Amino acid sequence: SWGCPLYYGRDGDDDLNGTYVEVSISKQHLWFYRDGKLIVESDVVTGNAGSSETETMVGCYPLAYKDSPATLTGENSVDYWSSEVDYWMAFNQGQGLHDAPWRSQFGGEIYKGDGSHGCVNLPTDVAGIIYDNIVPGIAVIVYQ
Repeated sequence: SWGCPLYYGRDGDDDLNGTYVEVSISKQHLWFYRDGKLIVESDVVTGNAGSSETETMVGCYPLAYKDSPATLTGENSVDYWSSEVDYWMAFNQGQGLHDAPWRSQFGGEIYKGDGSHGCVNLPTDVAGIIYDNIVPGIAVIVYQ
């Protein structure tokens, strides 16, 4: 017996045990499932398209940690930023899910000219629902 609870529910059909965040960059939309049930879905704004410094990276990542509130800081070759958020959920190399109270709209083609620095921007209420229902280790799946 390995005694490893991480693999308890693996059956080859749904190895994520029905709990994961799914982000479609082309649809600018997010779905959050817990135990196979859709908890919340929403339009989002992902990383500013066209630059390797700001595009949201595709892949499957375990949620690293979450923090509330948080101050997000960073810089690239173009600018420096510091943003206060209520809900921060990091998943890959400084990229994460978070509320974006400075945005009045989400979805569509906003990310093509006014996207984030790589994070997945969410309406505050949606970010709060995810934050309250997610724990580190849960998969965040990001695809085009």
